[in-house]
Amino acid sequence: MYSLCCISNELKPNHSFKTMTWKRFNDLGAGNTALKELSARWLNNVKVTHRIIQHCANNNWNYRVSSSLFPILTHPDFSHNFHDESDYQQILSEFRAIQDACYPVRLSCHPDQFNVLASRNESSLAKTKNELEHQGWMMDLLGCKRSYQNPINIHVNCSDGFPWEIADRFAANLATLSDSVRSRLVVENEDKSIWTVEHLIKYFYNRHGIPITYDNLHDKCNPSDAGIYDCFATWDKYKPLFHYSESHPTKPNPRSHADMPTDFPSHYISASETLSYDVDWEVELKSKDLAVRELERICKEGRINIDKYPKTLNNKV
Repeated sequence: MYSLCCISNELKPNHSFKTMTWKRFNDLGAGNTALKELSARWLNNVKVTHRIIQHCANNNWNYRVSSSLFPILTHPDFSHNFHDESDYQQILSEFRAIQDACYPVRLSCHPDQFNVLASRNESSLAKTKNELEHQGWMMDLLGCKRSYQNPINIHVNCSDGFPWEIADRFAANLATLSDSVRSRLVVENEDKSIWTVEHLIKYFYNRHGIPITYDNLHDKCNPSDAGIYDCFATWDKYKPLFHYSESHPTKPNPRSHADMPTDFPSHYISASETLSYDVDWEVELKSKDLAVRELERICKEGRINIDKYPKTLNNKV
């Protein structure tokens, strides 16, 4: 199955997320007027999330939940209690409606890259822990399982030390977090750091049992001797949730994401057949719904690229 990532272009403009900056909050006086406006935006975002989940259920898609449903809530200087806000009960009711509907949609989230769980900087680490706990709380409110069925995916995003030191520091900090985070957290290969698939498997999965999210475009830009086949096994009994994208055809930076897919590597399909695994793909292409529909059409019509990004089965890293 394919996942829509965060935004539905087909549901715009009637169902669009709203944000608020810290500056805007303070410009409104940071008092009751600002809190009322902020609370209304939170409620709007939860309602939009509900509508997009319905949309995904109707299309047999999964969904990556936006990590920004509650702007400002995790800001270090925001001191107000979420439970005291004007729309609190309505927000909870909307979450309960999502849970009660039991949509057949696999949910996940991907917090921003400022999260560095292996950081030596105490301020950065505290901010990361606070953000990850927030994401775990949000996934609980959505009725998600505390397992890799509903993963919270992040980058390691750290080069401060030897690889094993970084991985051990990451794991030690993860152990201090709640079960809502520990039971869901997975890590993704990166497009320009030491954290290739090979190193993630060696230092994060082999040492600490943390599953690896395979990103095909990152692997293309930052390859190693391991690849998609090796990532399958790290998910154990859970269906892997991987990322699919392509380089933008007219931009010089190969890391720039394309708007639409052009093909789909055949070994991504044969891998799941060969290893008796199924896999879900989050589609990280800019045209959102249209890109997911096109990728479905490509696979249905058999327009797959046999030689694109081949990797051998190699789980000896």
